[in-house]
Amino acid sequence: MSATQRRAKDFPLHDGKVIAALDTLFSEPGIAIPGDGARVILLAEAHHTLKYHSPGALGDGLKGKPQARFEGGEHTAIGDGVLLRFAKDAPAIPAWQVELHLTNGLALTYGQIVALGADFYGIPERPIADGNTQADRQARFTASFNSLAVLPASREEAQQILQVMKTEINAANQAIRDGRQPHEAYDELGDSLSGEWNKITGGGSFASPLYPLGRYLKLAASNWDHFGEWALLAYQAGHAAALQQAVLAHASGADQDLELAYAMNAFADHFLTDLFSGGHLRVPRKQLADSVTPSDVGSLISRFMHDEDSKFGLKVSNDQGDQWNCHGDKRYFDTIDSSNRLRVKQAVQQSVDEVFAVFLSGSVVPPEAYAALRSVPDLKKLKNSQDRLNFAPLFALKGNTVMRRNDVNNLNDRSQSDSWWGWSTYLLLKDYKPNKPAGYLNPPGVAPTIKADGWQSQTPSDPNWLPGNAVRYAFSYTKGLDESYSGPWTAYAELSERFQPTLNVPVDASVGATARHVFRQFRGGSAEPIGTLDSQATTFIDNHQ
Repeated sequence: MSATQRRAKDFPLHDGKVIAALDTLFSEPGIAIPGDGARVILLAEAHHTLKYHSPGALGDGLKGKPQARFEGGEHTAIGDGVLLRFAKDAPAIPAWQVELHLTNGLALTYGQIVALGADFYGIPERPIADGNTQADRQARFTASFNSLAVLPASREEAQQILQVMKTEINAANQAIRDGRQPHEAYDELGDSLSGEWNKITGGGSFASPLYPLGRYLKLAASNWDHFGEWALLAYQAGHAAALQQAVLAHASGADQDLELAYAMNAFADHFLTDLFSGGHLRVPRKQLADSVTPSDVGSLISRFMHDEDSKFGLKVSNDQGDQWNCHGDKRYFDTIDSSNRLRVKQAVQQSVDEVFAVFLSGSVVPPEAYAALRSVPDLKKLKNSQDRLNFAPLFALKGNTVMRRNDVNNLNDRSQSDSWWGWSTYLLLKDYKPNKPAGYLNPPGVAPTIKADGWQSQTPSDPNWLPGNAVRYAFSYTKGLDESYSGPWTAYAELSERFQPTLNVPVDASVGATARHVFRQFRGGSAEPIGTLDSQATTFIDNHQ
């Protein structure tokens, strides 16, 4: 038996197809093809920073390779944090307290629909943004929404998906309680939940060598609706459909019609929230899929740029003149993303309020005038790959050509090339260790201290300054729009007869910081920024409720 025959025999055959790990393609022995016309199934394992993995045929591309996005728990928190109104003179109601009733009997909160929309429900072969006209995109959106809201099978399936999502939410909450950054909990979960979601949506378990692709992975394979200008088009289509439903609710005056308008808008707001994830703003997701052969290799390598931009964040601005640092998926709850959290919440509330305004007036506004779009990061500014405000993008467009950063390991290398190949780029990226971008700030190595004689009050006050509660503090470094992660926490200070302490917050000139953000956490709650000190001040009085 020849060496070639032995190598070929090492790989299992299924229906005449060779099954092998993706990395084997680049090993010295390679993959032996048993005959003309044979097909190879490549298994992309769940390492090399890939959150998901799925097989694909070389002839058909690496079908089903998902791209990451804001995690389900993050989407849920954003949506459930808004206020909903149902009558002109009635008070607003927190969204997490309201069930929106769908045609098939599902009753979900606004945040749950934001989380389920597009990631779990939609038409895989009909991306919304691929529609040639606004009417076509609206029709595609409605079909996607109806896959959740109308199909009888979705009633039980959606509940199963949400049940699995609780694992993610509980892990993030536990990290917050433990004083860790929540993205660490997401990293620890890895692929475990994705396999369950693939199975729930009609696919197979990741434990199987050849698992069928469920709708969850099929949607992820063509998910440019979640990125950049395509996310804008998808949101505009969905928000337009929701506003038309609000006009019907205006005519009928029926609560169920307004509930449906809110539900449609929640589905659309999935795309809106993705526009506040750093990893979704400048990745040329569709162009990489269209220009790299096979196309799914382009989708695969776009993941690396997504992860870079999500991890280190992008400095962005919007039409309202706001400037901030926008981090990405798995970092929504991190202390470093507190400014971005405020802005995405504002945008989603604007989106919700516009639905209610149309319900009251019966008149819609054109897509280019949607209020939430004024809060969204300016995508045109981010397209300038030579913009010194941000580190060099891994991929960028020059006309219709996708350029690649020459040194993939150097986030500060602004030289680019159009002479690159998908497979060889994957080889460079699969084990790469990029450096930190210019301006990166390391977190403090010490915690602030609580002055024993610096407590400002002996009077309890709601909701947190109460006997039996406890409080602790941390701080981060900032310089312009750059910010470090927060450093270590103080020990919890038990509250009994003294409240609102004074802190000593040390200065460390070695990192070049110009200010420090102070964070507070009450026991059982989440970390929140409560103030800023300039480069010289060392005393901070916590007089916040």
